Amino acid sequence: MINSFYINRISKVIDYIENNVDSKLRLNELADIAMFSKYHFHRIFKSITGENLNEFIKRMKMIKAYRLLSIDKTITVKELGYSLGYNSVANFSRDFKEFHGVTPTEIKSSKDYFKKPVIKTDAGKLNISFEGVRKIPDTFIIYQKITTGYSTEVIPKLFDDLYKLALAKNFLIKQFIGIGYDDPDYTPAGKCKYDACISVEKEHIPGDIPYNTKVLKGGQFAVFLFEGYKDSISLAWDYIFKEWLLNSEFIPADRPHLEMYLYSEQYESGIYRVNLCLPVKSINK
Repeated sequence: MINSFYINRISKVIDYIENNVDSKLRLNELADIAMFSKYHFHRIFKSITGENLNEFIKRMKMIKAYRLLSIDKTITVKELGYSLGYNSVANFSRDFKEFHGVTPTEIKSSKDYFKKPVIKTDAGKLNISFEGVRKIPDTFIIYQKITTGYSTEVIPKLFDDLYKLALAKNFLIKQFIGIGYDDPDYTPAGKCKYDACISVEKEHIPGDIPYNTKVLKGGQFAVFLFEGYKDSISLAWDYIFKEWLLNSEFIPADRPHLEMYLYSEQYESGIYRVNLCLPVKSINK
């Protein structure tokens, strides 16, 4: 088993790349964030993520490029390439086609590429309800990151580890929160990134806990209440993205979606209550 010391340090680097993928990311800078020598950082990063640093950064850029094309139909290929740190439209288009199999120009000229397979989901059977669009405040969290997919077996184990930490340290848990960073339609299932988090009072956190901490940025979210088995959470997200969103007056904002877990009297029977929170902004803004 890989020492959590290494996982936590590489998690900080992944967070930084996520937040700065449109900047020029330098080896020295990323190695400093991980607090490893630049001579060994590459090997450690690949051991944790399974990808070379440059491959990982390129994949993050290409996923964001596709997402931005989906969200903003007015952006030009040149603007998009430059916004992601490319100084050549040709280089950007080459990398985009290599990753997605089509050029960004082909995508902009054909709506067919945006037609995801529609999953006709009965919201009633799923027991999911729209709670409204609301502001969620910034929240201090302790978290564990995984980069190997949205596993319904691994994720509960991460939350259990955090719960045991809170009991051992007498932390008052405000909420369990999951952060999903990737869309499985565009990111290989085994590459999706997820943070299992607990929100606690910052002033009560000692410096020796074996996990990372950060401030989860809030903002405007469309909030849905889901009640059901954990294996159905992915179906609930399909309903939100492929049915609710496409018929709403909102577009997704360029931030990760959240799963905010609530108290459930049927938890022992495997029934979860979760607020599924999709970051959104008005189509007209």
